[in-house]
Amino acid sequence: MTDSDASGFCLPAPRRGEVEFVADLGARLGSHIKAAEQAMIAAKAEALRPFELTVAQYAALVSLYYVPGQSSAQLARVAAVTPQTMGTTLDKLEAKGLVRREPSSLHRKVLVVTLTPAGEALVLRADEVARAVEQRLGEAFSEQERTLLRDLLQRAATALRGDPAAAVDQ
Repeated sequence: MTDSDASGFCLPAPRRGEVEFVADLGARLGSHIKAAEQAMIAAKAEALRPFELTVAQYAALVSLYYVPGQSSAQLARVAAVTPQTMGTTLDKLEAKGLVRREPSSLHRKVLVVTLTPAGEALVLRADEVARAVEQRLGEAFSEQERTLLRDLLQRAATALRGDPAAAVDQ
């Protein structure tokens, strides 16, 4: 479901002037998506600070709570960080005694990550505050708006991955 003028969308070329800059920036959807993402990350970072967890650390821990035994690469995708960043993240979590890495039974060179009992206890407490941030966001919209927002963000991700035709058809 798309508006009939969706194919007629055209961003203006850069123009000089503060008013023009504000108008042109307002037309760039990526600016709005980035602002929302930054606000979400900042709110979660603040909520997780008492637990001495970063948002990436929390994302890895909660993912491991749901699906134990993931690789660093899998966790990097979930947390939306680079594999190198996830390696550093896991080093810190392991040093805190929250996760352990062991060789995979399927792939000799792959380490799988699991929560320790301390990691499981911490992520359950931290998830309460992270869920409160998500709750606050969800309450800003009606059920219909939340569904629409999810659909629109999924369409945006599909379009940016290089398949605009699939994005329009959704």
